[in-house]
Amino acid sequence: MALSEFSLQYVPQKAIKGQALADFFAQHPSPYGFGGNDVEIGMVETHDNYWTMYFDGSHTSSLAGVGIVIQSPNHDRWYFSLKLDFECTNNQVEYEALIIGLGILHDLWATCAFILGDSELVINQLNGSFLCMSCTLTPYNMVTIYLAESFDGITFEHISRIHNTDVDELAQIASGAQLLKGKPG
Repeated sequence: MALSEFSLQYVPQKAIKGQALADFFAQHPSPYGFGGNDVEIGMVETHDNYWTMYFDGSHTSSLAGVGIVIQSPNHDRWYFSLKLDFECTNNQVEYEALIIGLGILHDLWATCAFILGDSELVINQLNGSFLCMSCTLTPYNMVTIYLAESFDGITFEHISRIHNTDVDELAQIASGAQLLKGKPG
């Protein structure tokens, strides 16, 4: 309902689940050198040339969707709500949202990024606090690390769900989840 005033067109993802990783690498060759200059930022604000990205995924019994909000260093914001047309788990849809968002940042020529998400598992796997031992999540983790290496500086930070409500609602709209007065139902 919140997005009905906009003229949106749904375009299904063309990749077949087993082919998604190969298609991703074919479409996103890395033209950048891989530097290891990570910069830690202790606030939820952009600094200098840092882009900020919020991500979230939503999974229902029949559909999955992702929500992404990207903020440029000069505070312009873009909102994305995408429906996934293949089966995936809750954690896989979180990684899908993150990978899609990193791809958008890459296409916007962002070189430094501050990534915020409410999935404690995904963020801690990327920060090295947790090992990724799931055979279903390892390909997602590898793609995310590959994309992260193309940035000059990138920081992943876990935030509570209450501070991630915009992308949570975008993801739930895409997944067909029922919203009551703007809150998940």
